[in-house]
Amino acid sequence: MKILLKDFMQESDDAPDEIKSPALSDIYEDASSFTITFDEQKEINCIGIGYTDATSITITDGLYTRTILITQDAPEQNGLYTFAKLGEDAEYGDTFTITHNGSFIGRVAIGIYRTLGTNPTKEIGWYSTEENRKTESGQIIPGAGGYSGRRAEMDVRYKIDDDVYDDINDAYATQISKGFPFFILFDDEQHKLPTSMLHFYATAPIELLQSSSYRFLYSYKFSFMESF
Repeated sequence: MKILLKDFMQESDDAPDEIKSPALSDIYEDASSFTITFDEQKEINCIGIGYTDATSITITDGLYTRTILITQDAPEQNGLYTFAKLGEDAEYGDTFTITHNGSFIGRVAIGIYRTLGTNPTKEIGWYSTEENRKTESGQIIPGAGGYSGRRAEMDVRYKIDDDVYDDINDAYATQISKGFPFFILFDDEQHKLPTSMLHFYATAPIELLQSSSYRFLYSYKFSFMESF
């Protein structure tokens, strides 16, 4: 799987609040183009697209431009879209302009995706926050006000290296510990997953990592819960 652990968008002071919000229902409708700046150069190779009616997104660093087609495979989420580079041997700048052809867009994240190989065994299913009640006579009283979603558990064995650890460490206090969902691309796992789970937007707690015997390589079992 490819996963964006550290979202650079959260470091931009001029990015619209709706773009930075982890809730996909917070949509940005003021313009179809916006520019984000950073206090230092950023190298990126992926973009996470949240809730949107757009069919394409264009991102440029002022020198190179890349247009990414968007698939609408879930009601309120898309996922991680990867690209190798904005341009060959590009020297990435501190300013990026993002343009889309829709009328609104939810969260957008940019950064460097990390590829984490997963064990052959996958676990997929569902979850619900509804609390149904069973009466003494055996009747079921449906819960009210809850929601449901999909879940996936992926076991990563000895793939968490220095770069992945640094991403987690850097983003933990401001993003991961606050429950910010990850943008995920299950491309290598697609032959074992539903097509609609290719792009996934989900939370997962990250706690204790398990080390290997001889090298700085750690393992972790991710329990992803679909977010909206």
